[in-house]
Amino acid sequence: MSSTESGVHLRLSLTTKILVLFIFILVVPLAMLMMAAIKRTEDASTLDFNRRLGYAASLFRDSLEDQLDSLRIRTKTVADFDFYDLGKGGFDASTTRPLMQFELIRSGLDYFALVKNGTEVSLFEGSPPGESLGKIIPAICHTPLNANLYIIDRDAWIFAGAEITKLRGKDRQHIVFALKIARDFADRLKRLTGAEFSLLYGGRRVLTTMMDLYNHRMTDTIPVQPDARTGTMDVMGIQHSFVREEALSEKISEPVYVEIALPSSEFADLGKRITRDFTLFGVFGVLLAVITGSILSWHIAGPLKELARSTTRIAGGDLTASAPMDRLDEIGLLNRNFASMVDSLKAERDQKESKMRELSTLFEISNAVNFLTDSEELLKFVLTHAIDIFEAERGSIMLLDDLTDELVIKVAFGGRYRVASSNPVKLGSGICGLVAKDGKGRICNDGFKDSEFRNFGSLIPVEDIQTLLVAPLKFKEGTIGVINIVNKRSGAKFNENDLSLLNLITSQAAVTIENNKLYELSITDGLTRLFVQRYFQARLSEELLRARRYGLKLSLIMIDIDNFKHFNDVYGHQTGDQVLQRVALAIRDTIRTGIDIPCRYGGEEMTVILPETRTEEAFRTAERLRESIAALSLSHPMGALKITCSIGTASYPMDAGDRETLVMAADKAMYVSKRCGKNRTTSASEMNSVLT
Repeated sequence: MSSTESGVHLRLSLTTKILVLFIFILVVPLAMLMMAAIKRTEDASTLDFNRRLGYAASLFRDSLEDQLDSLRIRTKTVADFDFYDLGKGGFDASTTRPLMQFELIRSGLDYFALVKNGTEVSLFEGSPPGESLGKIIPAICHTPLNANLYIIDRDAWIFAGAEITKLRGKDRQHIVFALKIARDFADRLKRLTGAEFSLLYGGRRVLTTMMDLYNHRMTDTIPVQPDARTGTMDVMGIQHSFVREEALSEKISEPVYVEIALPSSEFADLGKRITRDFTLFGVFGVLLAVITGSILSWHIAGPLKELARSTTRIAGGDLTASAPMDRLDEIGLLNRNFASMVDSLKAERDQKESKMRELSTLFEISNAVNFLTDSEELLKFVLTHAIDIFEAERGSIMLLDDLTDELVIKVAFGGRYRVASSNPVKLGSGICGLVAKDGKGRICNDGFKDSEFRNFGSLIPVEDIQTLLVAPLKFKEGTIGVINIVNKRSGAKFNENDLSLLNLITSQAAVTIENNKLYELSITDGLTRLFVQRYFQARLSEELLRARRYGLKLSLIMIDIDNFKHFNDVYGHQTGDQVLQRVALAIRDTIRTGIDIPCRYGGEEMTVILPETRTEEAFRTAERLRESIAALSLSHPMGALKITCSIGTASYPMDAGDRETLVMAADKAMYVSKRCGKNRTTSASEMNSVLT
């Protein structure tokens, strides 16, 4: 073993010994103290739980016994006094029933009966508690005074019977009181103890304080572990411990159990907190021992080891690994020189990555714009990529209106608002107006404080604009618009390199925007802004071929404006054009953007191609279109004009197998809607049933 390896081994061995020593001194006593504290809190938790449980159980039993005894005493009192006096003359219904009715109300009873010879109910008041009454009456009247608890039809009842003594005659007479225990009987006890109470009979709850999520009592539910006398269960997401015991041991004839569920003791929570605190202290003790041992080897070996680790990572390409050391000796000088070298490499790498990112962005834009035919999607793509490359907060693209010669916002992205300005901007006004007029980009790092900055009714507070980069969209010898990039997310300023890159992006985007504008003019109807019939025929053929190849569904909607000739003849062709425009706008707002294909078929007829759409889905879409159009109203000096349409739908392959028959099927369905009263939708598959 070399001397260097021996020194390293000695240093590591010494560090290990120090760490073990400090762990033994700090952690072991702390662990012993923690175990003792946890044991005490567990004992206190058990004692507290048993105390609370005994208190809750005694309260419940006492309350139940009070009701049982109270009803028995009341029954005896009425039998010995009120009914004894009444019985001297015989229990005639005309005299007995009013007394029974009065006592029923005064004692809050649910049922009151006069029983002859212990079995025969001669008179009663109130609601009989169920079919099992025939078994309960003999059981309650077999002694001179009796009281018991019964479960009848999932309800808890207390019955009390007392014999009317010292009566003349051979027949024995009893009076029987019955009281149904209220569902909220134990709610007051729950508020006092925090426990959940339930009466269990036949494996189900017949009386409970537990509520479900809808605040309904969980009566007639099967309890958790029905045969267990102790255990745990979940009550509204809180773990409870439960015990079950006879409700009134040796006082009632059938076993009825009371279930008492209590949440964990506060001492248990205290034990958890103590465990957590001691664990944190233990971790802190280990860390303290590690730190103390590490200080011994920090002064020389530590810095050299860190420097060696940094060089290894840097050699692997991680230029963020170097960190300067605040030392004045040779190790500090070596580290500073090394950090300076790494900074130079990092700056060179960042510059190359920036150039590569710029070239990559230009390449992406160049590739993407060749496949985007929608002007708005094209503008969004260019803007979002420009914001991305400059790591800016937001931006917008403004195009020059050919009629007004003013800049109008076409697309905006980022920030809190979708639209950065609601008013057009004249050439030469504000930063963007000057750029559009001069054809030269500008860097405005003073933002809204710049003397040439103007606020054109902006919805965004101008104070949000701290820095601004604006470049012209130039085509041939003219300017067609500008692109605005606002605020770098890092808070840095824009520079000349940023402006040069933005000029490259705008020069490429401007050519594509103009070419795309020409293409859109060739496939778009100038009045309705829907696709022309030539484009409709081509796209329908493409979608049919795709549906046939991949086994997909395809649907077609044909729309005809009702009474359109009347609009032209009575209100003029200008009004007719407005009707066409409003209907076309309703169609574009209702269908799926970028998926469905709206077209002007001819005159007042319009159509929508619905790719990957079944017959019933096409019908629902057509109905939404019809309702949207029927809700339109056009203002006119002669009064508000209502617009309706007749619609037909057809689907491939259900209604047609090729383009011509699909169009014909949808057209026939549309004319069926016309013949059946207009302002309705008919599918090709239902034409015959509609006509009949």
